[in-house]
Amino acid sequence: MIHKKLVRTCLVAVALTGVLSACSGKTNDTEATSGNASAGASSAQTVKIDMNEFSFSLAEVTVKHGDTVHFVLSNTGTVPHDMNSEELKLDQDVDPGKTAEFDWTAPDKTGTYKVICDKPNHMEQGMTMNLIVN
Repeated sequence: MIHKKLVRTCLVAVALTGVLSACSGKTNDTEATSGNASAGASSAQTVKIDMNEFSFSLAEVTVKHGDTVHFVLSNTGTVPHDMNSEELKLDQDVDPGKTAEFDWTAPDKTGTYKVICDKPNHMEQGMTMNLIVN
């Protein structure tokens, strides 16, 4: 009897989680937040990236041209890291154990851009990712 109640309770919890997730409009890798509701307006997007020795937690990030992106960078490593792309005018340092947040506007030019950690020898050890602008 207790087993049946436990199973029923778990099924209800799973169903409610699915319904609430569907209603929230949020995704796992990036968290979308509504922007201006007028036609043609861009929407804000939050992208969370963990940095450590020697990788970014995401291999690629996709954004829409002209959109505002709110980056949340957490350095879970033991040495300083950064997120850098000269072409995209991105350059944010993050000390070990710290988090940095900033807003950035995606360019109008679509394409795939390389983002690196430009600390000595970090890129060479594989600390790169692609930022795709659609």
